[in-house]
Amino acid sequence: MLKVPTPVRRTALLLFLGVSLCYMSMAPGTVGGRGYVNEELDSGSRMLEIFNTWIKGRPVPPMLWARHGPIPILFDLPFIKLGKLLISPDFGMSLEPVLVTALLVTLLFLWLRKLCSPGMSLLLSLTAAFGTMFWPYAYLGMETKQSLFVMLAGYLGLAVGKIRGWPRVLLFAVVCGLALTMKATGIVMWPAFAYLIYVQFRDDWRSRLPQLLVTAGIVAGFLAVGWWSQHFYWDASGGGVNNIRPWMIKSPFQLFTNTIGMFGSPSKGLLIYAPVLIVSLFSLARAFRAHRDVVVFASTVITCTVGFLSLLTYGSDEVWGPRYMHLAIAPLTLCIGAAWPRFHWLRHAPVVLLSIIGVVISFLGAFYYYGILDFAMKESGQNTMEWINGDPVWNDIMFNARLFALWMEGGDAPVVWTPAHLWVWEPPAGAAPWGTVNLRPYSNPQAALLNLWKGPIDGPSLTLFRLFFVSLLAGPLLLIWTVLRTFKEGRNRALSKLWERTAMG
Repeated sequence: MLKVPTPVRRTALLLFLGVSLCYMSMAPGTVGGRGYVNEELDSGSRMLEIFNTWIKGRPVPPMLWARHGPIPILFDLPFIKLGKLLISPDFGMSLEPVLVTALLVTLLFLWLRKLCSPGMSLLLSLTAAFGTMFWPYAYLGMETKQSLFVMLAGYLGLAVGKIRGWPRVLLFAVVCGLALTMKATGIVMWPAFAYLIYVQFRDDWRSRLPQLLVTAGIVAGFLAVGWWSQHFYWDASGGGVNNIRPWMIKSPFQLFTNTIGMFGSPSKGLLIYAPVLIVSLFSLARAFRAHRDVVVFASTVITCTVGFLSLLTYGSDEVWGPRYMHLAIAPLTLCIGAAWPRFHWLRHAPVVLLSIIGVVISFLGAFYYYGILDFAMKESGQNTMEWINGDPVWNDIMFNARLFALWMEGGDAPVVWTPAHLWVWEPPAGAAPWGTVNLRPYSNPQAALLNLWKGPIDGPSLTLFRLFFVSLLAGPLLLIWTVLRTFKEGRNRALSKLWERTAMG
């Protein structure tokens, strides 16, 4: 059931390695200052410490809890342990989102290969890898595990046919449970996973009733354990409900404006940070006719997520783009392939154009640490959530483009910038002048390779430099190899079909 043709597996492996190494070449080599990832690093390190002291019979230290509970941290432990053996736990943790994102791209490619041609599959996969928020978030670290398990659950539920046999049923149930518990907010997506279970059992649920009940029970068990374990963090902070209450909307009219803003906001809209998804809006009806279950699953995941986010005054924060919509990228990209299985230059020129625009935007997000915008806003006295979410002066893309141009110019001289705004039509009496910011310190890229290149290096820094430099050379070569294999396979398929038609004629 889970078997994939050998040529496709080899191409997928090349794609995974190529994307991983390309991501690695610009990696920061750290998770410092990256949201709740630091909490998970501390919690995972404490887990390993507790296990070690318990094995040795020493006093066990108290547990450090993270906001999303211990379930997602279990996947961090191998990277933390590997980091300890190589350089540091911080470095090991920084590898995880890189590999998880590359695995997500590979999974998208494998699913697309079941829906469309080799060339179209690779085009959409590479666009997702480098022309959407996937690239910046491979360094940011948040959201990646949830997006992977959501996609994996959909793949197992929809792409490989009926799941027969208890081992595979249990695997499917566990993956669904993990997808819903990788983050505390995952529970809002339960209708999408109920639909996956429905698809698997709708034709023969009576004869498979024990498997159906066990699957539903395992998913419910994961939700219960996740909810229970998250209380250890939130109860110490006054409770999860009390923490989210100040962020809730005050008027029902905000439901409409927030929903539109999640997709089309110039500052935080998903279609701005993943432009190729504009095409998906035109593909849904066609994809629904060809692959109904795929579209229903994707639409349900996105509807549930947007429905929850629209209840918040702001569905995004200071992080690059609409981070909570990260999980929507792969399903919507899948819908494009389901609608148009073959690539035609004239018809799909917008896909290519939007992919190029997306690469430029995503490069700016990957080149800089997302926190520099917040630091600059604080320095100028303008760090409000309203300005973060709606002020074009502080648009993430524009700000990073300004920094990149400054970095390309070189030099060390201070560059003073005034984030000024337009008064309507004159400033109020006594208005303070707009603060200024020296952009020079913020223009340094986050890539460890570029930072290490500037000075003498030795010890662990030399190891990092060699790793990232080899990645810079090998990653693009592997992707070129992947493209050549895909072209060859597409040509062979075309010749085979032509031969069949000729023989039949």
